[in-house]
Amino acid sequence: MTMEESISMALTENNQIRSMEFEKEKADWNKKRAWSVLFPSINMYTRYSNIDNKTFMERSYNPFSSLGLQMPQSVFRESYYSSINIHTPLFEGALLNGLAIADANIEMASQADKAAREEIIFQVIRSYLNIIKANDILKLQRDYLELSQMNYERAERLQRADRYSKTEALRWKVDYQLQKSIVASSESVLRNSKATLTRFLGTGLKKPFEIKKNIPTILTEKSEEIANKTDDEILEMINLSNEELIKINSSLSSIKAGEEISRLMYKNTFSSYMPSVSLDYSYAWKENNTIDLDDNRSQTLMVTCNIPIFKSFQNYTVSKTAYYDYRKTKELFSDQLQNIRYVLTNITNNIINLKNQRELSKVNVEFNEKNYNIVARRKEQGLVSNINFIDAKLNLQNAKLNHISTYYDLISSMIELYYHLGKLDTVYVKILNLK
Repeated sequence: MTMEESISMALTENNQIRSMEFEKEKADWNKKRAWSVLFPSINMYTRYSNIDNKTFMERSYNPFSSLGLQMPQSVFRESYYSSINIHTPLFEGALLNGLAIADANIEMASQADKAAREEIIFQVIRSYLNIIKANDILKLQRDYLELSQMNYERAERLQRADRYSKTEALRWKVDYQLQKSIVASSESVLRNSKATLTRFLGTGLKKPFEIKKNIPTILTEKSEEIANKTDDEILEMINLSNEELIKINSSLSSIKAGEEISRLMYKNTFSSYMPSVSLDYSYAWKENNTIDLDDNRSQTLMVTCNIPIFKSFQNYTVSKTAYYDYRKTKELFSDQLQNIRYVLTNITNNIINLKNQRELSKVNVEFNEKNYNIVARRKEQGLVSNINFIDAKLNLQNAKLNHISTYYDLISSMIELYYHLGKLDTVYVKILNLK
């Protein structure tokens, strides 16, 4: 599996990214709902009632029957009533504010989707690099384990031939057991790195996988580019105003959109103090003893104006609740802004350290290789003890391990810096061969 395939799979199969797609759909439908409540609503109302004999007699009593006067029947034992009602809001602050809130929800969903995609891409690239790093380290350590095993077996043969002391043989055994422990630990790190990548790839991966142990050229080019910068130039990369940082950092943009929604929700509470005006029209069939819609009909047109005067401080308490929720959101956003700046400072300082350590590790590997070769030749001549030879071998091993770690850590730190600075697209677009 290549890095390109890993990123593509994560962008289609990762549950977090798929959930963001549903979140955007939800925001779009919320916008449609906000518009729909501004249009008229039509309802048909039908009622059936049945009254007992006593009530019917009481309601249908005619006091003029003794005079021979007949009154139209207005009470029925079984009665039906039907009407068609149209309600149209003419003015209501909450409905108008709902449009602004719906727009803010769409913006937040869009920013959250972008933030989720960039985070998953960053995590996939970093996990992929960790696997390559773990593989390189494990390969080196297995080579040393094989060499250590050969030396240990040779030491045992020499001890049995009384050419090595017990202490010298044990020294090689300790070195062999140490290498076995290191290899076991590295294998565990590799398994964890693969598990991490599998986690971000989502549900699309059904079987064990192996990755191609080559790094995309764009990553090495970008890491070299940042390694060639001076310390001041690297620090200048994060010298951004709050507005610039919010604009380029998708995570901050998403939280800022959430703050805007909180502000609009607080603003919306003031609509409870405002009057509401609506238009109602009713076309009804008067109550009678048949379900048929006869000609006995009535029409009603009514304009309703509702002016709130006193609601037992309900609207005031709702406004205060929304206000403090808005203040809380602002404080959380400010805290996240400071946290991002803190993270950026740590990343740049780490990059500065790593680019200097990388140069040191190159020289250190070169020095320890020459030292090991010298010690190995002198050991063959019997001029160096086993302890000094093992120390030289371990020093070379540690120097190579440190160089491998520094090399990959610099690339990972560069990716993390680009992620927080909103420049990750300059990397993954080329990896995916997008235009």
